[in-house]
Amino acid sequence: MFNFNVFQVSTMSGTSVKAKSAENESFLSNCIDCVVQKVVNSSYYKMRTPVKVLCLWSGILVISGIKVFFEIPPSFFSHKRNFLNIYFVKWSWLWTLVLMGPYMIATSFVYGCTMWKRTVLCAVARLAIGTLVWYTWVNVVFHFVENLTGVCLDANGLPKLAVVQKKDCLLLKSGHIWDAIDISGHAFLLTYCVLFCKSELDIQTNWKYIPTHAASHLPIGSKALSSVKGKYKLTLPAVQFLFLSNVVLGFLWEVMLVTTCIYFHSFYSKAFGAACGIISWMMTYNEWYKHKLSPGQSGEGPLGGILLAKKKNFKSQ
Repeated sequence: MFNFNVFQVSTMSGTSVKAKSAENESFLSNCIDCVVQKVVNSSYYKMRTPVKVLCLWSGILVISGIKVFFEIPPSFFSHKRNFLNIYFVKWSWLWTLVLMGPYMIATSFVYGCTMWKRTVLCAVARLAIGTLVWYTWVNVVFHFVENLTGVCLDANGLPKLAVVQKKDCLLLKSGHIWDAIDISGHAFLLTYCVLFCKSELDIQTNWKYIPTHAASHLPIGSKALSSVKGKYKLTLPAVQFLFLSNVVLGFLWEVMLVTTCIYFHSFYSKAFGAACGIISWMMTYNEWYKHKLSPGQSGEGPLGGILLAKKKNFKSQ
């Protein structure tokens, strides 16, 4: 005979497990929401980009200047082969693409509404332009300057004028060095990555208000409105995780920029490198992306009024 009590206990047990699982997911979601809002409301995140630029530039000059006048004792960060330098700084643009790329695509998929294909394409275009900026400076301009201004010196410090390329000089027997203006690629790239991440992450300020206030931009009951709310809910865990990951990554770049200023390269090398990074950001995000014939800034789209109004408190509406 079939035991209904066993069936009932089994059903209740299964329901209890599902309820417990849902409760755990809700608790985890609330914890992540809390962490995200703590970060968004922090002074570090809320610092305006022009202020960030000023802090980066002045900090690089001051810290690099300290190295000129004072001898800094060695530490973990003073070794070029430390794992942060090898696996993160040298691959900083790749790390930025890996974490920032999905964040930009996921958010543009949401705030683009019915125009999501266009906003996603614009996000990809900004990534491509950033990659072009990195490649042009690091692999073209800096190498050109180094070859143009350099001279090959032998072990006695005497120039070998017949050698006009750095790679040819380094192929000679040991003791030969290439003495040239060496613009710091690390100072450039870390500065540019910090400003790139800052500009793209600013939309997180009002991200949580999208479901509530999308109705002010889209007709009530429309397919577009329900689509936005569905996309927001679908991508929220990924967006939050990627946001926090990129904040940590940006902070790491700032720490490594400080260590670069303390231990590596000359004062002028770091100053020129950082200046190239700042100028590149200004020419793209601060100038070009504000014009129509550009990929636009992060957050531009049907919901731009929500995401780009950084100072407005939507919660009070």
